[in-house]
Amino acid sequence: MESTPREINATMLEKGLCELEGVIAIHELHIWAITVGKVLLACHVTITPEANADDVLDKVIGYIKREYNISHVTIQIERQY
Repeated sequence: MESTPREINATMLEKGLCELEGVIAIHELHIWAITVGKVLLACHVTITPEANADDVLDKVIGYIKREYNISHVTIQIERQY
């Protein structure tokens, strides 16, 4: 049965992502465990007009893997104009 992992603080994760250079906001953040030890994350990341989307994507995925040990990640980048 799928559930949100108790050990992951979604508010702190979102705050950490918003502190990354080029990130304006996070929304549609979903975190769930499909089996023990297998956590998935999906979210939309709004970036600044001048940010390099590929660079921000690499930073976001790296942060999630490094800080929360989540390797199954789906990110949608949205540019704010």
